[in-house]
Amino acid sequence: MKMIKQMACAALAAAVAVGITGCGDGGSKDYSQPKVAEGAIAALVARPMENTSLATLCKQYGLDVPALIQKVSDKDFQGAVKELALDKAQTKWIAVTFDALTADKVKKGEPDFAVVAATSVDLDKVITYAEQKAKSKFKKATIADVPAYIALNGEKEDGYMANLDKQLILVSNTSAGLEKLIALYRDGKGASKDFGAFTLGANDILRAKATKVGENVKKNLPDPEMLKMVNQMVPDGDKIVQGLGSLDISLGASSDGKDVKLDLSLETASDADADKLASFVKTGVMALTAQMKEGAAKDADSKMAYEALQAVKVENKGKVATLSATTAADPALKALADKAKDLK
Repeated sequence: MKMIKQMACAALAAAVAVGITGCGDGGSKDYSQPKVAEGAIAALVARPMENTSLATLCKQYGLDVPALIQKVSDKDFQGAVKELALDKAQTKWIAVTFDALTADKVKKGEPDFAVVAATSVDLDKVITYAEQKAKSKFKKATIADVPAYIALNGEKEDGYMANLDKQLILVSNTSAGLEKLIALYRDGKGASKDFGAFTLGANDILRAKATKVGENVKKNLPDPEMLKMVNQMVPDGDKIVQGLGSLDISLGASSDGKDVKLDLSLETASDADADKLASFVKTGVMALTAQMKEGAAKDADSKMAYEALQAVKVENKGKVATLSATTAADPALKALADKAKDLK
């Protein structure tokens, strides 16, 4: 399991720092958007900011991928970049999905997951490099009639990978999970109805969704008594949590690239629950805003946070509690660039 966790982290890091510069569709299959397989309870998809209306600011502040790659000081990373030409790779998006959990897997930190990247990165070369430089071990296999690699941890199989049309890298921690991904993207079969059209808008940077939140929390908490602690913050909080439905989060830029906006919506079991939840969040935002006000006159980061908090809107529309926040893109990206001066 250790190896596949490392691969997942690497795949996520690739979305930010390894040659993600956008590419054409190519081929006959449409890999322009992610898909979610049946059985998933959570999904996240991201694209690089320079592939949105923030492109000019990303270039200005060195937040485009080529610039970020140069800032990473790790010699091994730079060696991989040079050997595999990762700085020239093109990737549209990267997605991570999690399948239904069990309390035991939550306790062990071993959920079933998949990582999919629409990318020009050559999986064969990556595997060869990992074997030679990192002394990782793999074996070749055929899964669902597709050439695949199986990562090995000693004699134990510890991860499954395949490449579709040299455009889509699929990774799962189970062979059944890889089969589902192949059926989903190659054959168009097995899409989750719960996630519907889970896609990135033109200027979306990130989208995330979780379904049946309350049901999964109730079923999979290692200690059920933990849920009752929520009552200390929100009256009947445990009941509200257990009644939660879908959670949707999106982070994106305005069409003119001047603003960045966060939108969040959370489905509850009733109008009353949504009202209680919204009231709790409003109180928290007000308290945090007051806390930031004092430092806003002294610190640039605090000032930006204070102004962003002032723009937060919390509402409840029927059974759905919503939160939205908008902030100016220029200072936000400048602050991000300051934090990324020396990536480790």
